[in-house]
Amino acid sequence: MLIALLLGCATSDDSGSDAGVGALGLGRQNPFPSMELVGADGHLALEVGDLPVKEGGTAWDFAAFAARTGFSVVQPSVVRFPQEIDATSIGGQAAIGTDGSVRMIDLDSGDPVDCFAELDAATDYPSGTTTTLVVRPMRALTPGHRVAVLVTSAVTSGGAPLDVPEPTGHYAELRDQLAALGQTDVVVAWDFPVGSGTALLTNSLVATAGTPAAHTVTRTWEAGGESEPPPGLWRLAEGSFTTTELLIDGTHMELSADRVPTVQGDRQAYLMVAIPDSVKDAAPGTVPILVFGHGIMSEPDDYLGKDDDPNGVISVANHLGAIVVATKWTGLTGADRLHAIEVADDFARFDEIPEMLAQGVSDTVALMHAVRDGELVDDPVFAGLGDPSHIYYYGISLGGIEGAVTMANQDVLDKGVLHVGGAAWATMLERSAQWPPFDVVMTRDFDDPWDRQVLYAASQMLWDPVDPASYAEKLGQGTWLWQESVGDEQVPNLTTELLMRSAGLPVALPSVNTPTDLATVALPTTGGGMVQFDPEQPLPVAANRPGELTGAHSIPRLFPGAQQQTIHFLTTGEIAHSCGETPCSASNPGSW
Repeated sequence: MLIALLLGCATSDDSGSDAGVGALGLGRQNPFPSMELVGADGHLALEVGDLPVKEGGTAWDFAAFAARTGFSVVQPSVVRFPQEIDATSIGGQAAIGTDGSVRMIDLDSGDPVDCFAELDAATDYPSGTTTTLVVRPMRALTPGHRVAVLVTSAVTSGGAPLDVPEPTGHYAELRDQLAALGQTDVVVAWDFPVGSGTALLTNSLVATAGTPAAHTVTRTWEAGGESEPPPGLWRLAEGSFTTTELLIDGTHMELSADRVPTVQGDRQAYLMVAIPDSVKDAAPGTVPILVFGHGIMSEPDDYLGKDDDPNGVISVANHLGAIVVATKWTGLTGADRLHAIEVADDFARFDEIPEMLAQGVSDTVALMHAVRDGELVDDPVFAGLGDPSHIYYYGISLGGIEGAVTMANQDVLDKGVLHVGGAAWATMLERSAQWPPFDVVMTRDFDDPWDRQVLYAASQMLWDPVDPASYAEKLGQGTWLWQESVGDEQVPNLTTELLMRSAGLPVALPSVNTPTDLATVALPTTGGGMVQFDPEQPLPVAANRPGELTGAHSIPRLFPGAQQQTIHFLTTGEIAHSCGETPCSASNPGSW
């Protein structure tokens, strides 16, 4: 199937670039986004020609954009100048902050916004075209506010100043407003409104509120029985629980104009239960429940069903003394990989992935309710051991990303550990070691990297309902522990740190480094925060290209010190350090 996708012939649609329009006079899509794409009623007004379309592919349905009154809280901006930009004049990822040569300003508050600018690292730009400049906020923007992106005279082309038209009309007024805020060295600027993009998920969760009515256990493995579970587990079981189906054909929702999904009936969501050896002789009703979130393009079985416990989840369960329950993040499981590639090959269908993920978040919230309020823990598979009044959460990778979204949208538990998670999907994916298969398809379909960057920037609005950055303020008020692996090649550190900055959370000491504009806090401490681990692997290149697989993403979860920290936090709510006076690392992993 992948080979067939790659052999197909496709091009992009570059129509709609009206000369004389926009901050550069190069059309309403350049820069993207801008006020050119906002209608008179204050809603976004994208139209045919504003987003590239694969030849022969699905036409864009702009309903998801039209429902919004602003762009994403982590909206990348893309711009293409007539002349090539000097890479050294923009700073790149190393220049994250508020005083770079390219800046972002909240026009309502007057505050600068942490950001950075980079040149697209793609090498296949057509002859005679210039590279795309991408500006990425590194702190969540405020819904309801208007934000400006400004390029200063420090940005040059061939050592010479940029040659851009003098601003007129709205853009002349914008320059005056920026000057009043102390931004006087502006060569070109554009602006856009920011809006909340959470309606799809919050309305989905409203539709699925309540406790699952039934569940079924279909297969059980038991130590000493005919079918053995992995070492460290006494019992492992699979089954399903009944919740609300919001997807049609398992791939997309039927949505009203204000993003309320139509309920399609009942859904049998996947269920896995794992009981560790350490609790099989515990007193009845005394064993806490650990809700677990799996990683991207994987399944709960990859963490709980393997003999070598490759991710240390069975070890955590044993030392914590907890029964593990899990479901799937529909949309980004191992079984969904081909569908995700098909969507990449027909990008105007992109909203299918976040809609499927929204179903997965709803399923996870329903599972929590099944544990606390339903009859799930009464099932004989739990052997009477479970204590539904003590529920924890532990998520890895995608389980740290969508786990954060879930934590912000549930009222069942009050603390959890989010291991190697991040935010800002459109910034995260291109840098992820998981991205190459999708990059191949996108490069084949859109031979001008500018088109790809416009699509990635637009896709962030579709990601918003299932992006932790959309819920940063609420996450900052909770008791959640984020664990970052320095040099992570799958979830870039800059996206984890963006979320911490947005939530107002500190990095704990001792730390491997001190990210820009993050406060620090000495351990032990209570409340939320981020801890860094050092797998001692090479850092990924500081560009929007996939990281080389190094294992940095997965190594720390096997550190005894990391597991001890996870267990201590879940049982006490205190973030503590378990590796002596220096950060937990490959050479200092702690010990049991």
